[in-house]
Amino acid sequence: MIEARSFVPEIETYRKILLENKAIFKGEYVLTDKIYSSYNPKKGLDEEFLRLRTYEKNIWGEADVIVSVKKHYQKEIGVDTDVPLRKEFELEEDAKKFIEENLLNQYKYEFEFTRTGWQYNIGEDQVDLERVEGLKDFYTIEFKSKTVEGLKRLESLLKLTNVIRGPIASHMKELLNDNRS
Repeated sequence: MIEARSFVPEIETYRKILLENKAIFKGEYVLTDKIYSSYNPKKGLDEEFLRLRTYEKNIWGEADVIVSVKKHYQKEIGVDTDVPLRKEFELEEDAKKFIEENLLNQYKYEFEFTRTGWQYNIGEDQVDLERVEGLKDFYTIEFKSKTVEGLKRLESLLKLTNVIRGPIASHMKELLNDNRS
């Protein structure tokens, strides 16, 4: 799916819009992303990064710890993502060991952030309302569709006016440095 995201001051307005439009609540999740930047070769977080994701609360049928390399391609709205490496682990310690033994020659640790989210399906599309933990009153909306037209439809439905370019990781390092509560 193509993904887009917007930073918003609160999420209850958007939850109401979703429910009024018969979105189906899929569940609440909590996750922490540890982000590693590519230095060999050097690439910006908007292009490529390594992510160690740990779920504290998982609503999907996958492992609670996942290492992935994500390559991003900007669309007219949103980004399309290629995942050339994805490996699931039972324990975070095992994932860290895998990174140390196989990937630290190309990636270096940059930062981490935790989000609590509420996922909704609306037709074939999906919307995640998220609170970024550790930041005062900081929320995001991630909306996903198979097509750019689907993203535009969701953007219009939710009345979003400030869709960010690139993946969330490319924006979070600076935001975390500026806004820790």
